[in-house]
Amino acid sequence: MYNRGVVTQKSEEERFTVAPIRVILADDHVVVRIGIKNLLSRSPDIAVIGEASNGIEAIRMVGELKPDLLLLDMEMPELDGVEVARQLRAANSPVRILALSAYNDKQYILSMLEQGAAGYLTKDEAPGTIVDAVRGVAAGERGWLSRKAAARVSS
Repeated sequence: MYNRGVVTQKSEEERFTVAPIRVILADDHVVVRIGIKNLLSRSPDIAVIGEASNGIEAIRMVGELKPDLLLLDMEMPELDGVEVARQLRAANSPVRILALSAYNDKQYILSMLEQGAAGYLTKDEAPGTIVDAVRGVAAGERGWLSRKAAARVSS
C-alpha cells in the first residue's frame, strides 16, 4: 500500500480485515474433519463455524448458522452429499457447496455439479489447493475440479 509516496507492505493480519469465509465441514470421519479444520484454521480469512457428521446434521447446520460455504463429503450417513446438495438447492439456500470426497466416480461428480456444487475435489488434493478452492468458491467461482475429477468428467 502507498503511504505518502512510500511503499509499505501490509501485514498478513491487515490483508484479512474483512469478515472471514464462514465454513461448515460435513464429513462422517472425525479424523478427516479435524485435519481439514486444522488446515483451514491456519488461514486468517477462513473460519470453520460448524462440523456435521451426517447429511441431516449438515442441512440443519446450514439453516441455523448461515455459512458462506459447505465443504461436503459424498458418502455420509442419513443423507449422501448429492441429496444434501439437492435439498439445499430446493430450499433456495444461498450456501455455496464444494464437494470433497475420496470418490472420483464420474456419476458422483456430475450429480454434485448438477445439484449446484461449485466444485469437486478429491481428498488426496494438495492442502493449498483445498484452501484456494474454498476461497474461490466463496468468492463465487465455479468449476473447481481436482485433476482426477476433471479426467473422469472428460472421459
